[in-house]
Amino acid sequence: MAHLALYRTYRPQNFDAVVGQKHIVQTIKNQIKNDLLAHAYMLTGPRGTGKTSIARIVSKAINCTSSNEGNPCGECESCVAINNGSHPDVLELDGASNNGVDEIRDIRDRVKYSPSLSPYKVYIIDEVHMLSTGAFNALLKTLEEPPSHVIFMLATTEIHKVPNTILSRTQRFDLKQIPSPEMTEHLTRILSELSIEFEPGVVELITSLAAGGLRDALSMLDQAIAYKTDIIRLADIHDLNGSADANALMQLVEHILQANFVGVVESVRALLVAGKLPMRIIDGLLVLLRDILKQQKLGGTRTNDLAEKMTPEQVISYIKQLNKLGHDLKIATDVELILEIGLIELGFASEQETSVSKNPVATVNNDAEISFLTEQLLKLQNEIAAIKSQQKEVSFQRVTPIPKASDDSTQPLSGESDEVKLGPTAITEIFVQPVEQKNLLIEDVLNAATAQDKAVLQMKISVLNAFANLDNKEVVMLLKDAEIVAASSMSCVLVFDYETTAQKLLTPKNRKKADRILTDTLGREYSFLAMPKEFWLAQRTSYVEQKKQGVAPVLMQYSQQGEDVAKPPLEVPSPPFYAEIAEMFGDVVEINE
Repeated sequence: MAHLALYRTYRPQNFDAVVGQKHIVQTIKNQIKNDLLAHAYMLTGPRGTGKTSIARIVSKAINCTSSNEGNPCGECESCVAINNGSHPDVLELDGASNNGVDEIRDIRDRVKYSPSLSPYKVYIIDEVHMLSTGAFNALLKTLEEPPSHVIFMLATTEIHKVPNTILSRTQRFDLKQIPSPEMTEHLTRILSELSIEFEPGVVELITSLAAGGLRDALSMLDQAIAYKTDIIRLADIHDLNGSADANALMQLVEHILQANFVGVVESVRALLVAGKLPMRIIDGLLVLLRDILKQQKLGGTRTNDLAEKMTPEQVISYIKQLNKLGHDLKIATDVELILEIGLIELGFASEQETSVSKNPVATVNNDAEISFLTEQLLKLQNEIAAIKSQQKEVSFQRVTPIPKASDDSTQPLSGESDEVKLGPTAITEIFVQPVEQKNLLIEDVLNAATAQDKAVLQMKISVLNAFANLDNKEVVMLLKDAEIVAASSMSCVLVFDYETTAQKLLTPKNRKKADRILTDTLGREYSFLAMPKEFWLAQRTSYVEQKKQGVAPVLMQYSQQGEDVAKPPLEVPSPPFYAEIAEMFGDVVEINE
């Protein structure tokens, strides 16, 4: 006899055997006991959580001749026939392969006939979201008012694809992922019944990899039983599923913490050569970091020494970056390369954090030197405060130099040295003496900026409709084209690839429209700074450097007074023979172009 898969062997045959869905089981049992059955049920939830099993149990329970407290006996003629799939009154369809109008019309035509052996006819449609629009429409009336002897059991993993007209005609039950403790207990009981030995941690690892799907867990266990030699080992589960051993992952995190890039690359290479899947490596690292964070914040069982080497903030930062890396892997063409680069980037972050945390003053032991440095620092802070106070009233005005007629001639720019020259690729714009401006400064936005405000603004701008008001079309398109590099609750910095685009938004007319659009969109007064990307990158670098030095950043400002650039009229030269004709005939000739 062919081997029967574990998930089929241990499929629940009554409500009491269903794992992890007590809220649903209890409700349906009470309905059966109290004769409160609905005419149609919608079972939805992740794969492998018991949707089809519950539907079959319901079909047995309502047709069982010896039911006990709503549970089917499993031994009567009706229960045995349903278990064998031979019951004429219980029809099970796969919505993926029977998704046409004709199949549903056939059901509609047959529901009017009474059941042949049992009190109820039951139609189980699995993956019902796969039905076509026509099939759903054909099912509507029958589903709303079926004969009293008909029960519909619909199951789906993608409830959002089922029309609301269908959902409103059913009782919906949402199955949840199987909780880890219940799944672990269930797998342990199965291994005990089969008299199979296993290493500590095997069942927990399978439960973790199954991610709440009991069918997936039983399939993994089936493979492990076939793969084992004497007992099931942790290494067997890792080999079968491409997951990484905890020790290897801890070593990898050690290399990242130490910014040991060679070690990071070698560890990743070793894992990939051993057949570990990139996404499984990321999943393993996330689980490891979660355990470290739980140990740091909640105490409990000691997992490893990494909890003492990392701060909770660092662990959370790693988890966020790894989560983003996991998303990048799903869309990458070379996942192994992206994995290596992403983990090396984590190492760079660790190196920078270590560098910033070092305090060079702590190594100075001479009291005189410390006193001198303190005095210089106070003096520098006072000077910076004075400069910033002046800068609150000014910004830097853009000046465009005019070259000489000669192609290679140059002119000094506003007192600058002759090293800046004009030519085909010359710098055409510089920033000179400050001029009066009352707008906010770049550092003001950066100091108050948050990731949440940036995300909200990006979302708000992304849904703007450029064609809702044609008068604002150009400004809306400019806002959508801008890169939001920093945003606070009251202001933001918009960056454009080209200066001409930034200037277009900063013209008085467009600026006024942009201010009004942002204020209306966000529901409060909102202002912005716009600038070309090259200028922004220089100021961002300056901001970071000044922050590292422990001083309040003071940045150059890009003038927000944009100007409309009027195009010169196009002069079309007259053909040469016009002059000859005029000279020949004088004023008697009038040339009409």
